Amino acid sequence: MTTDYAGAAIAMEDRRFAAMATSDIAELQVVLADDLHYTHANGMVEDKAEFIRKITSGEREYRGVTLIGRTVSAQPGFTTVFGQIEVDVMRAAGPLINRLDYTAIYRDNDPRLFAWSAVKSLG
Repeated sequence: MTTDYAGAAIAMEDRRFAAMATSDIAELQVVLADDLHYTHANGMVEDKAEFIRKITSGEREYRGVTLIGRTVSAQPGFTTVFGQIEVDVMRAAGPLINRLDYTAIYRDNDPRLFAWSAVKSLG
């Protein structure tokens, strides 16, 4: 029997993007690893608790997360996704729409998002 770790990572990523766009806190609890390391495009780094707290409190409201494209690289022990999304988020400072290039890492033995790093896309 062969396990499709890359497929599991993509399925988890799709679930996470949908949960972010609808502020589904229960689903975010499921799809984010407990030791999450989330680096935003502005350089801010959050753990799982802080990422979820900001959505729960209304400090950050994702209004849309649209996948533009991605490639998957399956490695021994983990899957890395290199992609591009458009994110529409409401913050205390006002609305923000960004196109982001991202790297996401998912472990084979735990397909929840383990690490995320994004930068503003130049193209």
